[in-house]
Amino acid sequence: MTLDWREHPDARDEFLDAHERYSAIDHGKLGDEFADAAEAAAELILQWPDAASPFRGRQREPIVRSWHLGKFPYNLVYVVGGDGIFVLAYAHESRRPGYWTQRLAE
Repeated sequence: MTLDWREHPDARDEFLDAHERYSAIDHGKLGDEFADAAEAAAELILQWPDAASPFRGRQREPIVRSWHLGKFPYNLVYVVGGDGIFVLAYAHESRRPGYWTQRLAE
């Protein structure tokens, strides 16, 4: 079974903003590496959606999971539901933890 991949619009904006910032460094090479890290994480999540650890500090349904994006200070925060993955955030590690929780209701 193939899972659907959906992203909250704010999560997509976070990804694009981070990609743009990293692309301004080293003639775009770092931006490409960031995009590759996010794509690799997405592929692994689609294969093994429950492999990532549940988000610490949140013990209720739906279970929110977080996948670290390699050398970058970002986590791909998502939930598994129905027939797909819903990305809540590309959360920078220095942001306020759980700022994306209101997106669960949207």
